[in-house]
This record gives sequence, structure tokens and C-alpha cells, in this order.
Amino acid sequence: MQRLKNFASLLSSDLYKLMRMKSVYIGIGVMIFLTMIIALAQNALTDLLNSLPEDGSPLDPSEVDAVTGTFLFTMLNGAPSSSGVFFLMPIIAALFIGSDFSSGMTRLFVGRGVSKTELYISKYITLSLLSVIYVCLSFAMCAVAAKASEVSEEALSSLFSYTASAFGAQIFLAFTLAAIYTAVCFSMRSKAASMATLIAMLIILGDVLVMVVQISLAMLTTGTDVTGKFVYMLFDPYYCADAFASASVFTPQEAGIAYGGCAMWLVLFFFGGLLLNAERDVK
Repeated sequence: MQRLKNFASLLSSDLYKLMRMKSVYIGIGVMIFLTMIIALAQNALTDLLNSLPEDGSPLDPSEVDAVTGTFLFTMLNGAPSSSGVFFLMPIIAALFIGSDFSSGMTRLFVGRGVSKTELYISKYITLSLLSVIYVCLSFAMCAVAAKASEVSEEALSSLFSYTASAFGAQIFLAFTLAAIYTAVCFSMRSKAASMATLIAMLIILGDVLVMVVQISLAMLTTGTDVTGKFVYMLFDPYYCADAFASASVFTPQEAGIAYGGCAMWLVLFFFGGLLLNAERDVK
């Protein structure tokens, strides 16, 4: 019972520390800014399409909705990517965990009887909570931006029909990525190294790898079944950050690969990082 009270006190301390970090609020400001930029760009695109003549007359509203709908779909149902959540979280995680090692707080906690396992789990819970809050805020911001767009109610209704599934999938992904952030930061134990590693993972696994696989499949196939092989990219949680926008229309195979892959990485990184941290000395 006393152990549980001590852990609750540690978790409260981590949450309080996170609430006092300026980077958390700067991150929210960045999310608002990015959402506003995307919303303004969407409205500018709609105005441009409405002003384009076709045989002397403006485009049909349904044609405008079809073009801008794709733009809005990506913004709304891929809200965490649109507002930069998965770019901001690695930075905050590196600062949050790395500062404890650089300031000697981790050694102090361990010296007072707090186990390294409790330290690790507390940090994971704290980062998971912030990730979930950021995901919720990103969807709220993008939903407001979508509602304010110059798109018909019918088109908006169609876009929002995907949102509930996308939101649930992105929440699940937030826990997976929090496990990755925690494991990497505890392994590196340095703000700069952790930040560089996590951002490199985001770029390499989220952009470079996807591009390489797409090019490879296009070169190795005759154009008949590229998507059939590409589906295994759903094992990549960084690719899922965008793919989960269409979670509601996943096939059973796609859902199994995507959710199963995220669950696998969550378990591997959480317990792998936990075990590695338990074996290392606190410096």
C-alpha cells in the first residue's frame, strides 16, 4: 500500500513538472498556428476553384467539393499529423525525460528508494496522457476548421463519418508512440541525443521508408498489385499516423496489420525499454 502511495506521489510530481514546461504550451500554440494555416489554405483553394471558369461559367459546387474534400479529409481525419502532434511530442519527451538525467533528479529519486521501474512507468504514463490530450486537441481544432470551411453540409457530413474511427485509432497510436519515446529517451539519457534520434526515426520511418517502398514496388511489379504488397507498411506506426485517417474503411487484413503492429511495438518498446533501464546504472 505504501509503495502504491509513493508511486502516486511520483506520478503527481511528473505531471506537475510537465504542466510547468513551457514547451508543452508552445506546442499547443504551434498546433493552433498550423491548423489556422491549413484552414486558410483550404479556403483560398476553394475561392480559387470557385473563380475558375469552365466554358465561361464557374465550376459546379459539387466539383469544388470533390477537390477540396480530399484536402479537408486529410486535415480532419489525419488531425495529429496536420497539426504536428507527432513532431512536437518527441521534442517534449526528450526535454521532459532528458532533463531529469542531466539535472541529477533521476539519481536523487533512486537514492530515496524509488525504483527505476517506477520511474520508467511514471514517465510513460505522463507522456501517454500528454499524447492523448494533444490528439484530442488536434481533432477539436481541425473539426472547428472544417466546420468553418466553405464546403457544403453534405460534403462535411461525409468527411465527419470517418472521424470517430480515425480518432479512436489515433488515440491507440498515441500510446504506442509514447512507448517508443519513453524507451528511446531512457536509452539515450540525453536531451539532444534523444531528440535527434526520435526526429530521425520520424523522418526515416515516416517519410523516407515509405517513399523507398513505394518506388521499389512500382519498379518490381507490373502495376497490377502494388497496393496488395504495400499493405504491410501498416506495420510501421509512423506510416499509420496518416493511414489511420481511413481506419473506418480498413479491410480485416489492414485492421489486423495496423492494430496488431501498433500493439506489438507498444509491448516491445515498453517492456524492452523497461528491462534495459532496470539493468543499467543511474548516472
